[in-house]
Amino acid sequence: MRLPETFQAVRPTIVALGSRLTQAPESQKPLFPTIIGTGFVVDRRGIVATNRHVADALVALPRHPRTGVSCALAILFTEVEHRGTEHGMGTLFRGIRQHWVLKRFVPHDCYFGEAMPDLAFLQLNVTALPAAELITEPNVLKTGLDVATAGFPLGESPLTAFNKVTQLTPLLRKGVISSVYPFPCPRPDGFTVDVTTQGGASGSPIFLTDSPKIVGMIQAVMVGGENITIALPSTLINEALQKCLGESELDLTQIPELPDLLRTIERTPELKYEIL
Repeated sequence: MRLPETFQAVRPTIVALGSRLTQAPESQKPLFPTIIGTGFVVDRRGIVATNRHVADALVALPRHPRTGVSCALAILFTEVEHRGTEHGMGTLFRGIRQHWVLKRFVPHDCYFGEAMPDLAFLQLNVTALPAAELITEPNVLKTGLDVATAGFPLGESPLTAFNKVTQLTPLLRKGVISSVYPFPCPRPDGFTVDVTTQGGASGSPIFLTDSPKIVGMIQAVMVGGENITIALPSTLINEALQKCLGESELDLTQIPELPDLLRTIERTPELKYEIL
């Protein structure tokens, strides 16, 4: 696959994470909800992987003053049915039911990664989602490997250029693996990529350029430079995911499936607002 096709395959799994509550000047409607970070679906039952610091920011958001519901928000960008020669995309806003963070991490001997990985999982209020495939095989992460990442650097700003909503897709970036921790080995403890990182990109998937398979996740910018980014390997993400799902009861009652929502929800060409 070429990168355009790879991106098209990964894109439906990428989720923007933000807030329903946005401050705006009096009498001025916000252009788009505030985006705090990025996540990607790792289980079709609505489980999204992201950074722990993104999950913490979502949990810290205020609740609606009247309903008491959390303002944490997941934004899915969905395909719209083609009608003749017309093409389109839609935005689907869903709540976050619960989240999990690593509370205990026991690494192997001579571990060179972060003491407590910056990793969390969210359960969205929707199921039957397209899920990304995490690579768990050894000998994949190698210095010089071509990789790409897609997410929402700078939050909602790139989506609202020219003072209106101008795009409904994550931003794609390409680079190479710059280094692996601690040195070339079958299963590195972490790695870096030569991709510029800004706020909002945290939690973005890193994938192969010729295959829609996830090799890791954006974690943080390297101190002292925005063009080197620290990443979590997909093997660690998968191990944490399996442990999380094995120890948690996943309640799927009264959670709608994505195809049903797309068939039944009201469609509108404009975002609706409630002024508080």
